[in-house]
Amino acid sequence: MPLNTGNNEKRARFDALPSPEVSSDEVRNIPHGGGGYAERLVQWLQSKGVIGKYTNDETGWDNIVVSRTSVKSVAHHGAGVGKIALLEAAPDLIKNGVYLETNPKNDQRLVSHIFAGKATIDGTQYAVSFVVREDQNGRRYYDHSLTKIEALDRIDDQAPRALTDGQNEGLRLQTTRPDAKPAGEETTVNILKRHLGVNTKK
Repeated sequence: MPLNTGNNEKRARFDALPSPEVSSDEVRNIPHGGGGYAERLVQWLQSKGVIGKYTNDETGWDNIVVSRTSVKSVAHHGAGVGKIALLEAAPDLIKNGVYLETNPKNDQRLVSHIFAGKATIDGTQYAVSFVVREDQNGRRYYDHSLTKIEALDRIDDQAPRALTDGQNEGLRLQTTRPDAKPAGEETTVNILKRHLGVNTKK
């Protein structure tokens, strides 16, 4: 669904992106109790072939890794079921992501590459901004713990209204760890909006 803003090259690529569909049902059915939840998530994603190394078509980077550590990072930071379910779409998001910008090293000496993508979670389409972290050795990995998800109805008033909070549990804007970005760094959602020329209503 195109957003009602001016066109630019990145925006045109974003509008043309596919929107992989995921459901939170399987995540909701993964037992939380008794410890080992993160490991059960890893096993679930391994069964779907998600853990591994991927290439972003636009940049040509062929060493972007979705790892056990990134899955566990999501689970250990209070992510909602929608954010966890989105890990299933990580290979598609990485492959098709529109490169937006690179931010300087943070206090963990990681460079942040910001990308835009789309996904449909439980039937609702979302704009997704995600981060590929690069360490000082040039290793790049998909850092889903910093992914922000924003329902398109919060970007474009032409989009359908979001579900109620109960129906939409875990799918609204996700938060970042405060120590994971340089001082003064914009949120990834704001970076996405700026590059795509989005005018949001306050």
